[in-house]
Amino acid sequence: MADDPSPTPESWEQIVARFARFSGVVGEVHDPLTWGLDLIEEEVTGVSDSTDPTEERFLRSYRTFSGETVEVETLRVPATPAQVEDIVRAACSGALVAPLHADVDPAEPPGSASVTELAESYQDYRSAMRAIVAEVDDVPCETRQFRVDGTSRRCMRVTVREVTAVYSPAADRAVVVTGPADLVDRVDVITRPIRNLLHGEEGPRF
Repeated sequence: MADDPSPTPESWEQIVARFARFSGVVGEVHDPLTWGLDLIEEEVTGVSDSTDPTEERFLRSYRTFSGETVEVETLRVPATPAQVEDIVRAACSGALVAPLHADVDPAEPPGSASVTELAESYQDYRSAMRAIVAEVDDVPCETRQFRVDGTSRRCMRVTVREVTAVYSPAADRAVVVTGPADLVDRVDVITRPIRNLLHGEEGPRF
């Protein structure tokens, strides 16, 4: 039986259509160098889903000089009250799980580990992921204030192992900010019309 064909890359028209749905404002860290942050990634994640409008998001990811990550995700439409807690917990779990992905060396030759070693590593990874999700689920979410565009807004947040995830209204959308608790509490998050910050005038390579 022939191997399944590789997924077809998105056409330019499809990429343009995805960004057209995000016409309007998206979140970013204002003057990131003030906080020792460097913008390393910006992209549309997820897919358009009429049953879950929070599935598609605009992501800006920043890294500190010490290697910590701060992410600002803009949801295309606000979440319903029933969705907010799950979104916050998933964001916090994702941030805590991220170092597990970094432990995998993509440059390692494919034949360098036995099948048994790979299976054990996978099981360890799955166990660690489950433990992190369970730990995040055990911590109560808080309703507090978070500043977006210079205005304090009522938000939901959860903090585990000094990593915080915050869901906050922003303009007619919402942002999810994730990162070290001390940085998330201090950075200035603002919304501006969508544009390419990472590549500037070189073109829309989000």
